[in-house]
Amino acid sequence: MAGQIAIDIGGTKIAAARVVDGAIHERRQIATPREHVEATLVPAIAGMIGDWLPDAAVERASLRLGVATTGFAQGGRITAINPATLPFPNRFDLGGMLRERVGLPAVIVNDALAAAWGEFCAGAGRGASGFTFLTISTGIGGGSVIGGRLHAGVTGFAGHVGHMVVDQAGPPCGCGRRGCVEAIASGTALASRASAALGETIDAAELFRRASAGEPTCRAIVAEAVAAVATLCLNLKTALDIERIAIGGSVGLNPAFIPALRAEIDAAPAAFRVEVTPASLGGDAGLIGAAALALSDEEGV
Repeated sequence: MAGQIAIDIGGTKIAAARVVDGAIHERRQIATPREHVEATLVPAIAGMIGDWLPDAAVERASLRLGVATTGFAQGGRITAINPATLPFPNRFDLGGMLRERVGLPAVIVNDALAAAWGEFCAGAGRGASGFTFLTISTGIGGGSVIGGRLHAGVTGFAGHVGHMVVDQAGPPCGCGRRGCVEAIASGTALASRASAALGETIDAAELFRRASAGEPTCRAIVAEAVAAVATLCLNLKTALDIERIAIGGSVGLNPAFIPALRAEIDAAPAAFRVEVTPASLGGDAGLIGAAALALSDEEGV
């Protein structure tokens, strides 16, 4: 089979695709199994891609899985930084289990790093010498490309920017710290905080709808989330001197979010301001990036 097989594992869904020359030719999606992850995740993935695997040994010899996943990826193993997003066991051997189950080696990379690479290669990051992708969805993650190279850090931990603290007195985060951006602005946090404040269960999309309609409590929760992400963007500019940040994810791409974020950033001193733009590959960024990383074996560069 021509091309690569890419997999993107998130807290709510798993996507799989056949990627040829940087374009997705076929895409599938299932809900992420959240119970007994160590026993259910790999069989679920194998079931998604089984009919894509070539029979011929020569074709298999040149094929690797590109896998983007939530969590901290290191040496083919995954550790959940925030188990509320997806409760992987500590140092879950995803790469080894996939190889045993489907017979192919797998390049495992954090999903936000993979999406950053995808957006840099084929999306909103093209042409930028310093670029960061932020996904604001169930959780918050990111990845940066500096001088044409994906910055994964010494151990692969770079990109877990949702766990940067922006409010020392802020709400507790599933990572064990307090006041992380993820605890304030992720879809999970927004739904939880809004539901508690309003005394009824609502999700992030409904929160934004009510905020846009002028509901004061909802407006205040959204404003606090926007301010937290703006602080993160200003800090990233300070630390990395990037020229562009692309925002993705279901929360980040809500029509009300980026205009409010730009207004916060534009109010900062000029030296700290950074261009903010919507990500352009949508839910395919991680798949395209994972496929490219599998071809180039650049995870961890």
